[in-house]
Amino acid sequence: MKVADLLAEDTLQLRLHTPSSRQRLARSISFCAQAEFLDPTPFLSASCLLITNGIGFNFSDDRIWDAYVERLADVPVAALAFVTGAAHRLIPPGLVRAATNHNVPLLEVPHVVPALQVQRFVTSVLEAERFALTKQSWALADRCARIAGAGGALRGLLAEIADATKGQVAIFDAIGDVVASWPKGSGWTHEDLRRAAAGTQASSFELPMGGTETFHLVARGGLSREPLTTLLGPASSILAVQLNNVLKASGQKAARMTALLQQFGDWEGVATDELTRTFRAAGLDPQAATYLVVARPGPDDSTHPWKIRLAVQELFSRVQMHSWQGNLFAFAQSSSLTGEPPESITQQLLESCRQVAGTVPIIVKGPADSVDELRLGVADARHKVLHVSEPVIPAPLNLQSLIAATAGGGARAAAHKLLAPVLAYDHDHDSALLQTLKTYLKHNAQPSQTSRDLYIHRNTLSKRLRLLSELMRLPLDTLDGQATCLMALRITDL
Repeated sequence: MKVADLLAEDTLQLRLHTPSSRQRLARSISFCAQAEFLDPTPFLSASCLLITNGIGFNFSDDRIWDAYVERLADVPVAALAFVTGAAHRLIPPGLVRAATNHNVPLLEVPHVVPALQVQRFVTSVLEAERFALTKQSWALADRCARIAGAGGALRGLLAEIADATKGQVAIFDAIGDVVASWPKGSGWTHEDLRRAAAGTQASSFELPMGGTETFHLVARGGLSREPLTTLLGPASSILAVQLNNVLKASGQKAARMTALLQQFGDWEGVATDELTRTFRAAGLDPQAATYLVVARPGPDDSTHPWKIRLAVQELFSRVQMHSWQGNLFAFAQSSSLTGEPPESITQQLLESCRQVAGTVPIIVKGPADSVDELRLGVADARHKVLHVSEPVIPAPLNLQSLIAATAGGGARAAAHKLLAPVLAYDHDHDSALLQTLKTYLKHNAQPSQTSRDLYIHRNTLSKRLRLLSELMRLPLDTLDGQATCLMALRITDL
């Protein structure tokens, strides 16, 4: 109920005595109280409609009226209803001036209308509104439960909540970072959370997470706090459960994901059939195209992993995620972008990661049409994520993944034998042949760049390269010889 609604009720015959704006008259009334003393504020709460007959207010000093209204404005009350006829034939001019100065709507209740009639009217309307709001709250909770039960994304719930509150909503974590928001593109900052906590321009509600994490749902630009509290009660519980499901994994699920990632890297001990069974046990379809996201957030970064999880779940209906060895792995299937080509889906996944974690090393790959192809992608992504500083899409095929796939025990032994003479020579002569070889390959076999990097003359570099060729019995001036050395260095990781 608004102050303007009270003025529009013909049976009450109320008159407005202050120049109040539409915005001020649109404020909600939370309850109604009657008081006949100068400082009723200890018994009032925000948005109260105060009714008074002014009994005992027989003074003409404007300062007393000003102090009286100032206290009411600090509550703040929604409006002041002054009953004329019993103690005052007319509303005191000093009260009108004070209410005008402090922007408190001053309503006159004529003597023919009992104050009790006004109070009963306000109470009955508020009770009807609360009943309707309670029904809306359970209807909202039912819609949210249906979205969550169907595997919908967290933003789907936020969209329903934003529509019900007629405003914008966001979820903040314990340090004040935005985890998710609706509508898309709505800007949120730490200042919004601070204002919500203070009760100005927004309202904040702590979600019942049932653990050590703290999250707040913040709403702005719509309903005021009191109706929001009733409306969002049941829905906030569903939102908390959905948020827990997004951010946490059960012990059994985590164990299956750990086993899957271990098997992805065990090229010698795990065959494709066994890997496929583990892939299916982890909740993924071996026949479906799988998109891969590998992120490496900092050890103390607790916010970006959540944002990345939510960004991936916005685009895919089947997602399995797991943190392992410092990386966050996401396997995503069944894109919600139906009809879009795979390249477009991959690009949108990249853009989503950039929006929520633009400074985090992230590799986005996909789609892989088989477990074997995905296995190569995981090997490549684990290597690439160590060498980037932002979200990127690498080439579909990379030397590192091929090395991981082919470097069995025999390949590793052969690589060590190839480089053994170089290591022995460096040890015996305190030289830097191995570093020279690495630098030479790093600069794509360009003598000038290699010489500058090593601070040596080109003739010195030529002598070292000839010696390396002799020790390894391999020509370094051919692409075949250079590729062989590069693979040996990658296999041995020297």
